[in-house]
Amino acid sequence: MKLLARLLLLLVVILGLSVAVSLRTFRAFTEEELVAVVRCETAPAGATYGFLVEVTQMRAGEPGRREKFPMVGDQWTIGGDLLKWKPWLTWLGAKPCHKLTRLSSRYLQAERERSLPRTAYDLNGGTSAFWRWLYRWGVLLPFVDAVYGNASHVPVRIGARWGVYVTHSGYFIRSLRERGR
Repeated sequence: MKLLARLLLLLVVILGLSVAVSLRTFRAFTEEELVAVVRCETAPAGATYGFLVEVTQMRAGEPGRREKFPMVGDQWTIGGDLLKWKPWLTWLGAKPCHKLTRLSSRYLQAERERSLPRTAYDLNGGTSAFWRWLYRWGVLLPFVDAVYGNASHVPVRIGARWGVYVTHSGYFIRSLRERGR
Protein backbone atom coordinates (compact mmCIF):
# COMPACT_ATOMS: atom_id res chain seq x y z
CA MET A 1 0.00 0.00 0.00
CA LYS A 2 2.88 2.38 0.80
CA LEU A 3 4.43 1.65 -2.59
CA LEU A 4 1.17 2.50 -4.35
CA ALA A 5 0.87 5.79 -2.41
CA ARG A 6 4.46 6.72 -3.31
CA LEU A 7 3.91 5.93 -6.98
CA LEU A 8 0.71 7.98 -6.98
CA LEU A 9 2.52 10.91 -5.33
CA LEU A 10 5.36 10.64 -7.87
CA LEU A 11 2.82 10.64 -10.71
CA VAL A 12 1.12 13.76 -9.31
CA VAL A 13 4.50 15.55 -8.98
CA ILE A 14 5.49 14.62 -12.56
CA LEU A 15 2.11 15.75 -13.88
CA GLY A 16 2.39 19.05 -11.98
CA LEU A 17 5.89 19.68 -13.31
CA SER A 18 4.73 18.88 -16.86
CA VAL A 19 1.89 21.40 -16.60
CA ALA A 20 4.24 24.06 -15.15
CA VAL A 21 6.80 23.55 -17.94
CA SER A 22 4.08 23.69 -20.61
CA LEU A 23 2.65 26.92 -19.21
CA ARG A 24 6.11 28.52 -18.98
CA THR A 25 6.89 27.53 -22.58
CA PHE A 26 3.55 28.88 -23.80
CA ARG A 27 4.09 32.19 -21.95
CA ALA A 28 7.72 32.59 -23.10
CA PHE A 29 6.84 32.21 -26.77
CA THR A 30 3.54 34.15 -26.80
CA GLU A 31 4.31 37.13 -24.56
CA GLU A 32 3.58 40.59 -26.02
CA GLU A 33 5.00 43.94 -24.91
CA LEU A 34 3.33 47.24 -25.79
CA VAL A 35 6.12 49.47 -27.19
CA ALA A 36 4.14 52.35 -28.72
CA VAL A 37 0.67 53.83 -29.08
CA VAL A 38 -0.08 55.43 -32.45
CA ARG A 39 -2.93 57.75 -33.41
CA CYS A 40 -3.81 59.30 -36.78
CA GLU A 41 -5.09 62.87 -37.05
CA THR A 42 -6.40 64.94 -39.96
CA ALA A 43 -4.01 67.30 -41.63
CA PRO A 44 -4.81 70.97 -41.09
CA ALA A 45 -6.49 72.80 -43.98
CA GLY A 46 -4.00 73.73 -46.69
CA ALA A 47 -1.34 71.24 -45.50
CA THR A 48 0.91 69.67 -48.13
CA TYR A 49 0.63 66.29 -46.42
CA GLY A 50 -2.30 63.90 -46.00
CA PHE A 51 -2.43 63.15 -42.27
CA LEU A 52 -0.53 63.36 -38.98
CA VAL A 53 0.71 60.32 -37.08
CA GLU A 54 1.25 60.72 -33.34
CA VAL A 55 3.62 58.14 -31.83
CA THR A 56 3.89 57.72 -28.06
CA GLN A 57 6.66 55.30 -27.20
CA MET A 58 6.21 53.16 -24.10
CA ARG A 59 8.91 52.33 -21.56
CA ALA A 60 8.13 49.60 -19.05
CA GLY A 61 4.40 50.13 -19.57
CA GLU A 62 4.56 53.92 -19.07
CA PRO A 63 4.12 56.54 -21.79
CA GLY A 64 7.38 58.12 -22.89
CA ARG A 65 8.30 60.43 -25.72
CA ARG A 66 5.39 61.65 -27.88
CA GLU A 67 6.06 62.91 -31.40
CA LYS A 68 3.92 63.94 -34.38
CA PHE A 69 4.86 63.26 -37.99
CA PRO A 70 3.23 64.64 -41.17
CA MET A 71 2.66 61.78 -43.64
CA VAL A 72 1.23 60.92 -47.07
CA GLY A 73 -0.01 57.59 -48.43
CA ASP A 74 -2.63 54.93 -47.77
CA GLN A 75 -0.93 53.23 -44.82
CA TRP A 76 1.63 53.93 -42.12
CA THR A 77 4.42 51.52 -41.25
CA ILE A 78 6.44 51.20 -38.07
CA GLY A 79 9.41 48.93 -37.58
CA GLY A 80 12.79 48.39 -36.12
CA ASP A 81 15.65 46.10 -35.25
CA LEU A 82 15.25 42.79 -33.41
CA LEU A 83 17.59 40.33 -31.75
CA LYS A 84 16.08 36.90 -31.18
CA TRP A 85 17.71 34.63 -28.59
CA LYS A 86 18.16 30.89 -28.93
CA PRO A 87 14.91 29.07 -27.97
CA TRP A 88 16.34 27.65 -24.73
CA LEU A 89 17.18 31.20 -23.53
CA THR A 90 13.68 32.35 -24.43
CA TRP A 91 12.30 29.45 -22.41
CA LEU A 92 14.45 30.60 -19.47
CA GLY A 93 12.84 34.05 -19.73
CA ALA A 94 15.12 36.08 -22.03
CA LYS A 95 13.02 38.58 -23.96
CA PRO A 96 13.91 39.70 -27.48
CA CYS A 97 15.97 42.88 -27.70
CA HIS A 98 14.50 45.47 -30.00
CA LYS A 99 14.64 49.09 -31.03
CA LEU A 100 11.95 50.99 -32.94
CA THR A 101 13.83 52.77 -35.71
CA ARG A 102 11.47 53.91 -38.45
CA LEU A 103 8.03 55.34 -39.19
CA SER A 104 7.12 55.58 -42.87
CA SER A 105 4.22 55.79 -45.27
CA ARG A 106 3.10 53.22 -47.80
CA TYR A 107 0.71 52.98 -50.74
CA LEU A 108 -1.45 49.95 -51.47
CA GLN A 109 -0.50 49.73 -55.15
CA ALA A 110 3.14 49.31 -56.22
CA GLU A 111 2.72 51.78 -59.10
CA ARG A 112 1.64 54.51 -56.67
CA GLU A 113 4.53 53.52 -54.39
CA ARG A 114 6.98 54.15 -57.26
CA SER A 115 5.44 57.37 -58.55
CA LEU A 116 4.03 59.29 -55.56
CA PRO A 117 5.94 60.92 -52.72
CA ARG A 118 6.54 58.94 -49.55
CA THR A 119 7.50 59.98 -46.05
CA ALA A 120 9.96 58.30 -43.70
CA TYR A 121 11.30 59.27 -40.28
CA ASP A 122 13.96 57.82 -38.02
CA LEU A 123 12.77 56.93 -34.54
CA ASN A 124 15.24 56.77 -31.66
CA GLY A 125 18.09 57.88 -33.93
CA GLY A 126 17.48 55.10 -36.48
CA THR A 127 19.64 51.98 -36.67
CA SER A 128 22.70 52.61 -34.48
CA ALA A 129 26.29 51.46 -35.02
CA PHE A 130 25.73 48.77 -32.37
CA TRP A 131 22.76 47.34 -34.28
CA ARG A 132 24.70 47.49 -37.56
CA TRP A 133 27.42 45.48 -35.81
CA LEU A 134 24.81 42.97 -34.59
CA TYR A 135 23.43 42.61 -38.13
CA ARG A 136 26.88 41.70 -39.37
CA TRP A 137 28.23 39.57 -36.51
CA GLY A 138 25.32 38.71 -34.18
CA VAL A 139 24.61 35.29 -35.64
CA LEU A 140 28.15 34.23 -34.72
CA LEU A 141 27.40 34.82 -31.04
CA PRO A 142 26.50 31.55 -29.25
CA PHE A 143 23.24 32.77 -27.67
CA VAL A 144 21.84 34.64 -30.69
CA ASP A 145 19.34 32.92 -32.97
CA ALA A 146 18.78 35.81 -35.42
CA VAL A 147 19.20 39.56 -35.89
CA TYR A 148 16.80 41.17 -38.35
CA GLY A 149 14.59 44.11 -39.19
CA ASN A 150 10.84 43.84 -38.95
CA ALA A 151 7.96 46.20 -39.72
CA SER A 152 4.19 46.18 -39.67
CA HIS A 153 1.68 48.45 -41.42
CA VAL A 154 -2.02 49.30 -41.27
CA PRO A 155 -4.36 51.54 -43.30
CA VAL A 156 -4.79 55.14 -42.24
CA ARG A 157 -7.93 55.66 -40.14
CA ILE A 158 -8.30 59.19 -38.83
CA GLY A 159 -9.04 59.20 -35.10
CA ALA A 160 -8.12 55.53 -34.62
CA ARG A 161 -5.57 54.38 -32.05
CA TRP A 162 -3.28 51.38 -32.35
CA GLY A 163 -0.93 49.57 -30.05
CA VAL A 164 2.44 48.51 -31.47
CA TYR A 165 3.65 45.32 -29.79
CA VAL A 166 6.86 43.33 -29.89
CA THR A 167 6.76 39.56 -29.50
CA HIS A 168 9.23 36.72 -29.69
CA SER A 169 9.12 36.96 -33.50
CA GLY A 170 8.66 40.67 -34.26
CA TYR A 171 6.39 43.72 -34.28
CA PHE A 172 2.66 43.73 -34.86
CA ILE A 173 -0.11 46.33 -34.64
CA ARG A 174 -3.45 45.89 -32.89
CA SER A 175 -6.37 48.34 -32.84
CA LEU A 176 -6.96 49.90 -29.41
CA ARG A 177 -10.62 50.46 -28.82
CA GLU A 178 -11.74 52.84 -26.10
CA ARG A 179 -13.66 51.19 -23.27
CA GLY A 180 -17.38 51.48 -23.64
CA ARG A 181 -17.26 51.54 -27.45
